[in-house]
Amino acid sequence: MTLPFSDPVLIFASVMLLILSAPMLAKLLRLPEIVGLIIAGMIVGPHGVGLLERDQTIVLLGNVGLLFIMFIAGLDIDLNQVRRKKSHTLVFGLLTFAIPMAMGTTLGMAGFGMTAMVSVLLASMFSSHTLLTYPLIGKLGLAKTRSVTTTIGGTIITDTMAFLVLAVIATAARGETLDTMFWIKQTGLIIVYGATVVTLLPIAGRWFFREVDVDEDVDFVFVVAATFLCAWLAHLAGLEPIIGAFLAGLTFNTLIPEKSQLMSRIHFAGNAIFIPFFLLSVGMLVDLSLLLTGADAWIISSGMIVIALVSKYFAAQVFRFLLRYNRHEAHLIYGLSVNQAAATLAAVLIGYNIGLFDEVVITGTIMMIAATCVVGSFVTQSAGKRVALLAKQTEFDAASAANRILIPLKQRADSDELLDIAFLLREKHSTEPLFPLNVVQDIHNSDPQVAEAEKILAHYVVRATDAGVPVIPVTRVDINIVSGVLGAMKDYRISIALFNWDGKQSSRARTFGRYLDAIIYRSHQMILVNRITAPINTAQRILFILPPLAEREIGFNDLAKTIKILANQAGTSLIILCNETTHQSIRKFVKSIRPHVPLSFNVYSSYRKVTAHLCSMNKKYDWLIMMYARKGDIAWQPVMNLLPGMFTRTFPDHPVSVIISPTEHPQDSETPEEQPGVFSVFKPENIHLHIRVKSTGEAISRLVDSCPQISDSEKQTVIAVLEKNAMEQPVELFADAALLHTHVDGITESIALLGVSDRPLKIGDSNDEPHLLIILLGPEEQETTQHLQALAAVARVIMKPGTVTQLRAAHSINDLMDQINFSESVQE
Repeated sequence: MTLPFSDPVLIFASVMLLILSAPMLAKLLRLPEIVGLIIAGMIVGPHGVGLLERDQTIVLLGNVGLLFIMFIAGLDIDLNQVRRKKSHTLVFGLLTFAIPMAMGTTLGMAGFGMTAMVSVLLASMFSSHTLLTYPLIGKLGLAKTRSVTTTIGGTIITDTMAFLVLAVIATAARGETLDTMFWIKQTGLIIVYGATVVTLLPIAGRWFFREVDVDEDVDFVFVVAATFLCAWLAHLAGLEPIIGAFLAGLTFNTLIPEKSQLMSRIHFAGNAIFIPFFLLSVGMLVDLSLLLTGADAWIISSGMIVIALVSKYFAAQVFRFLLRYNRHEAHLIYGLSVNQAAATLAAVLIGYNIGLFDEVVITGTIMMIAATCVVGSFVTQSAGKRVALLAKQTEFDAASAANRILIPLKQRADSDELLDIAFLLREKHSTEPLFPLNVVQDIHNSDPQVAEAEKILAHYVVRATDAGVPVIPVTRVDINIVSGVLGAMKDYRISIALFNWDGKQSSRARTFGRYLDAIIYRSHQMILVNRITAPINTAQRILFILPPLAEREIGFNDLAKTIKILANQAGTSLIILCNETTHQSIRKFVKSIRPHVPLSFNVYSSYRKVTAHLCSMNKKYDWLIMMYARKGDIAWQPVMNLLPGMFTRTFPDHPVSVIISPTEHPQDSETPEEQPGVFSVFKPENIHLHIRVKSTGEAISRLVDSCPQISDSEKQTVIAVLEKNAMEQPVELFADAALLHTHVDGITESIALLGVSDRPLKIGDSNDEPHLLIILLGPEEQETTQHLQALAAVARVIMKPGTVTQLRAAHSINDLMDQINFSESVQE
């Protein structure tokens, strides 16, 4: 066997063994894993024992690894934080370019006796840097912190400026004129390239993810192909490929969720294979024997190492002083920005090829790369651990536990969309698992159904595990679906439940369907019902529709935070639609909630006409989310039952979600003495028991005619309006109770009328035929808020357990009073 290895299989096997063993040995020696890989490259490379040659294959895969580092950095960066702190990025980028440039130029001219042009080229190597230690940041979970975001943004600024200096010096050295045409051409290429990538790549990405029905394997190939194409186009535009890879990462940032199979595969390919190749290739460059060639090599190497280390440290400390970062953040910024590798190597080779640098400068550059990479690795790991510890202490809130998310599933097709939303909702540092649930009805032989349920859950577990999310699958055998889901929510202390919905509305009386409506009313957790027609990651905006009085709901704070989490994780802007009163009440509060996302408000004039308002402002890639209130809650109103179905019919291609805020329902949280009774809403003279009518219209006439507060001239108008409402927009409060409401001229306060019919009544197109008919009449000039509060009060009373039974069983008002008093005494 000859050295270096020439067999391709043996070369690849050797590299894989190094990637496996070097980090493990580094841990034993308490060294950063990155240092272990660099040292391994030094040992086995051409300047060490010579096992491997730094041939075209190693160089190619090393360059792929460098592009992966920049691409992943663009993917992981928090764009919302960049927008809010863009001044931080600009300041650091200018500092980390200008300070090393000034110190490097001084070193070249005063220390090494170089000309001004050569000194500026030398200084450009100190100004640029490579995010070589970024993989350490990913493992510490610091990718979205302000110090890391600032450093990544600053890297693009300083590298672009350094490469521009390099292009100018190279052009001048070749004798070409740096005239106006040169600057126009260079600037034009950069602008055209940037505009092309930023404009076309998102369009292509959204089209591919929405229209091409494939799996994550093909998605991965598409993303990598697009990234390397952007890197190549950057080279044509006079920029370095690493800038193109970073720009591709920024573009895909909002299209690839942080917790997804696709993101996991990108990180795996980079961190397990390509990035280690890059680190080994950097180590193979180091030739310690060059230091034995003479004193000049020592002088040049020492001077370059000192300036590289000191100038970047000084830039980080000046930035810390100006922007008031803490010392651990400043050290982390220094650890990330001090590393010299690919960009520096490119500059020195160009300088050597055009005759501005000699072999001694190349030797000093290699030594500088080795020293800065080792120092940067130690500083990044040490400072990163301290920043991570401080971040966890700051984020901890004893008053709020991490979300526990339940995903009830009926079939395998349900899982993919709900899983994507569950990943978005899951907190960054949460250790809580997801709870996929399949309820099997308890029949004589339910074993086959249980086996099928476990197959469905197995698919779910595999997808979640690929994304690095823990899962506890739950198969529950229960008497029916509703009790099975509610029991699981209670047993596992669930805080959010996700449901799929086909978008169909069986009747005006039911919003989502018999089972889902029952689960919503009988639960008190936050619920998110989803009709997903396109991948969530392709959404550009979330339109969040709030009803009047939304801010008065008990769980509104939690709901607002959840929506902002969704917007942040999905990479979308957030537009909140509400009336003017709600806008004034929540504007400052919602803006203050973390995470911070691009947020705006849009005020509608009428909640009943909000669908038409949406038509005037919706765009192709919008995600519609509507806040829904349980019947009897303060924000509930009858039209709310119809809006989800109207949204799905009006916007068939848009994802539509309905979110119900968490709340303790009155029947769970109030004592019997505190629960509102029938006579708190209905006056005895307005309650009519055992009325004998043949039609709904006759029942309406009977109740309205008995109300003395309404003038005789107004009664026929009111009856006509109510009969029309009974056919077009009735409200079913319960399976056996229907509500009609309108405004009446001439009355001064709300009037609630109640009729209990001996015969079932036909209400609209509902399949149910209720026996209770409730009519709520409000003054013509009454404010919407007061009318809605009256509606909520009526709903709470009628939906109180046992109320409908008592009303139908009572023979007279006195009998009804006796039943209610007896019921309350038993409960006591």
